[in-house]
Amino acid sequence: MKQATLEHFKQLFTSILNDSLMEDLSLDEALHSLPTGDLVDQALGDRDQHLALKLKGRQGFFLKKVTIALEKIENGSFGHCEECDGDISTGRLLARPTATLCISCKEEQEFGEKHIPYQKRSHTHGLGLSTQSDKVISLNFTDNSGDNKKGHVAQQSLNV
Repeated sequence: MKQATLEHFKQLFTSILNDSLMEDLSLDEALHSLPTGDLVDQALGDRDQHLALKLKGRQGFFLKKVTIALEKIENGSFGHCEECDGDISTGRLLARPTATLCISCKEEQEFGEKHIPYQKRSHTHGLGLSTQSDKVISLNFTDNSGDNKKGHVAQQSLNV
């Protein structure tokens, strides 16, 4: 990869890390503010804190990727696919600067993930879906309301 291109990505990653410090301060402020007011205000405050926590977690995950990319620039391995050791195209890196796989390896990885049975959980509705076999779908309903009690789970299986 050309030195000018590497320098571009190094500046990009450095600016992302510097900008994240300012964003981190605003997220910390949202996390430390205590909800006051009536029940609706408190519920909105709780929701805002939950959202701020989720954003902080995602930001931390992304910043780890940025730090790893900077380390790869320093050791000369930035732009090389971790799977096949081929070059990752500049177009792909411009679109997704923290990419670690070339497009061929990424497509192969995603194709392989389609065939893996998994359990999906809706975090907004407390509803879990899992497939136990080809013809049975299991639904898990979680009720998290109450006086600091653990959520109650009800399970129902449907034959299709």
